[in-house]
Amino acid sequence: MAGMREVARVAGVSLSTVSIVLSESDKYVSPEIREKVLEAARKTGYVLKPRKRAEKTIAVILPSISSTFFSNLLRGIEEALSGQGYALMVCDSEFQYEKEKQFIGMIKKQELCGVIIDSSCPENQEEAYAAFLKEKYGDSGIPVVFLERRSKEESFGSVFVDHYGNAYQAVSHLISQGHRDIAHIGGIPGNIASRERTRGYYDALLGQGVEPDADLADAGDFSPNSGYLAMKRLLQHGKSFTAVFAANDQMAIGAMKAVLSAGKRIPEDVAVIGIDNLSVSTMVSPALSTINVPTFQMGKEAVRLLLEMREGVAAAQIQIPCGLIVRKSTDPAAGSEWELLGW
Repeated sequence: MAGMREVARVAGVSLSTVSIVLSESDKYVSPEIREKVLEAARKTGYVLKPRKRAEKTIAVILPSISSTFFSNLLRGIEEALSGQGYALMVCDSEFQYEKEKQFIGMIKKQELCGVIIDSSCPENQEEAYAAFLKEKYGDSGIPVVFLERRSKEESFGSVFVDHYGNAYQAVSHLISQGHRDIAHIGGIPGNIASRERTRGYYDALLGQGVEPDADLADAGDFSPNSGYLAMKRLLQHGKSFTAVFAANDQMAIGAMKAVLSAGKRIPEDVAVIGIDNLSVSTMVSPALSTINVPTFQMGKEAVRLLLEMREGVAAAQIQIPCGLIVRKSTDPAAGSEWELLGW
């Protein structure tokens, strides 16, 4: 039985054009080319398969759907698609790169019109992963948009934030409050956001002439409990510090619990700052200083970019601006604790 490559050879067109015509995609192909492809299919004996009416499905892969951060991303995606007739296929990779790849391998590309990924791919495997995705979706013209990281593959779109700059700004704020002995609770090893935020922490200290102390660095898995346990280890280590920068709000909130459980005051004894500006950051006491990461907007922007790419617009790399929000966990004189930005 002839395949699409043979049809493409006989018609004298690209494989992607044959795929568009034979899958009855709504992408534009001139009537002349369409007829040429169909005629080649008849000549070669290519059997047209019944079309599945699921071509308006978008696959979304997130590391942790139960996390407020990623559920906010998903809300933005859902709102941007509302009323447009698209269905969502959502996968929770649980921060496991292999599970993410397995999910992609299971998706039938004939059923998709786009993929949005907040990837758990380690940095040292990015090139191989890009090749894997191009092989899977490239010939079919299915757009791929990454969240939170800037793709090195120009055919993929990206909606990302400056993880390094956000961390640098958070630590610089602590230094501006007079802190020099600043601890750090990093995220999952190998995770790009974790690495960049840790790099921002060290560079902010060095930029102000503060020599980093390896004994003041610990790590978690982005969950509140991991932040709690990391802070307990830091406190038990015996090294003195007056502030801590956690790589996200959830770990920062866990760290706050450990600080308070140890009988210390926030921020008088230990100031705490995170990143994300989750809604819960205003509900803890004292309210948590943080870097606002507009996750809802990121989700909407990812959809806008994906739909543009679906219409033939070139992939783009879009950086979303973030900003410092000072609350009472670092500054007792801070104003309103209710900074409802983008929730």
